[in-house]
Amino acid sequence: MKYFSYILMMCLVLLGCSDSSLESNDTADRIQREGQTMTATRQLGDYELRLSVQQSGDHDFTFQPGIRYRGQDVNHEIFHSKQLFDIDLQMDGKTLLPPRSSTSEELVTKLTKDSWYSEKVEITLTPEQVQYISNSEADLILNAGFRSEQSGYNDEKKMMIRAEEILSVK
Repeated sequence: MKYFSYILMMCLVLLGCSDSSLESNDTADRIQREGQTMTATRQLGDYELRLSVQQSGDHDFTFQPGIRYRGQDVNHEIFHSKQLFDIDLQMDGKTLLPPRSSTSEELVTKLTKDSWYSEKVEITLTPEQVQYISNSEADLILNAGFRSEQSGYNDEKKMMIRAEEILSVK
């Protein structure tokens, strides 16, 4: 009985350590800048996430999130709500962007192996939000939430970028 308590305590300690390490693994694998455009990518199992951000003014940004299937099948279906991607700007875990509506309707998107599926979103930030970004106080979060027979029925892929990376160097 004494050993059982010891083993149980060790399992709880190891489980607690593993949860905190998962959160720190959300960052982009690669960030590239080309002119006014920043592109970040992250490989997550059979999928690769990409977020391209183009700054077109002091407060205007065009976000183009994308997902690419890298698995063994030629075609791969995913099921998702109206918006596959959710882009968020967070400071201390709280969103800085206005609330967005979402629907629960289920759409089907067919991904072709090694081809990008992407959407385009234009966002105008307030001067205060841009200041948070400039001061390295905010993180840019890309979530792709879907379900798939091949990857599991509840799948969410996430990428975090230091928000200051999206500002164009002037």
